Amino acid sequence: MKHAAKCMARMIDAILGCGAAAPKKLLWGMDLCVLGIEFALSERGFQCRPAKEKATAWLQCIERALSSGRLTMGEASKLSGKLSWGCSNMFKRLGRAMLRPLFDQKQNRRGRVGKELRRALMWWKDALALDIAELRQWNGSEASTAHLFCDAAGHPAHLGAVLMIDGECYWTHMAVPEDILAFFNVRKDNQIMGLELLAISLGLSSFEHLLKKRRVVIHSDNTGSEAACKKGTAISWDHAQLVHAQWLHAAIMNINLHVLRVRTDDNIADLPSREVQCNCNLK
Repeated sequence: MKHAAKCMARMIDAILGCGAAAPKKLLWGMDLCVLGIEFALSERGFQCRPAKEKATAWLQCIERALSSGRLTMGEASKLSGKLSWGCSNMFKRLGRAMLRPLFDQKQNRRGRVGKELRRALMWWKDALALDIAELRQWNGSEASTAHLFCDAAGHPAHLGAVLMIDGECYWTHMAVPEDILAFFNVRKDNQIMGLELLAISLGLSSFEHLLKKRRVVIHSDNTGSEAACKKGTAISWDHAQLVHAQWLHAAIMNINLHVLRVRTDDNIADLPSREVQCNCNLK
């Protein structure tokens, strides 16, 4: 029994941080609640989900802030801490970008709910109603790993993605419409980081039917987009929202997502991003 408790403690520490589970919580049963997350063990694996009772309390706080248009510094501090389960790799960093406005609100003495915070609170309200759950099997997934190479050209703005999966190769590309480019903040760099992030979204969307329930490795040759994807957020709010959408997409498709840097010369997605035909299947 002590050995099982130690194994459980190590697993929870790996997911939520060292010392997250109080020792007394590990003494009874196969299910327990730690930092608002319910852990349920079975022969197949373990499952995590936000505790319903906790989620109801979080929703009440969010709804009060949305209706009143105010969230005090103290309330923002408590709520951001309670929602930090969204930063865990267990949940695919699915809410990390949407925590930023809450952390910023901790310095807002006026307590007014601004545009960015309202958008984040609306997202958390919808997300908590989804009853999000993550199941990890002890033996891992039997599906093979998919490798998604992504690249973008700045002028004219064009995206490309190449998927290598199960011995097959697929590619796709698209020009970026002006209304999508208008989404970005004004910059003098041809919006290259934003375009590189859009290329990742293009690949995930185009090959969605092939990527579901897979381990997917994204290869990017742009240091900014690589770092943003790994963290689940970005310094600029427009980039952060894009990365947030990617991790939400990964969670919906049950993708185990990883991001790696690839040298520019080795990035095969450079070809479709410049409208050069690849020697593989067109999607």
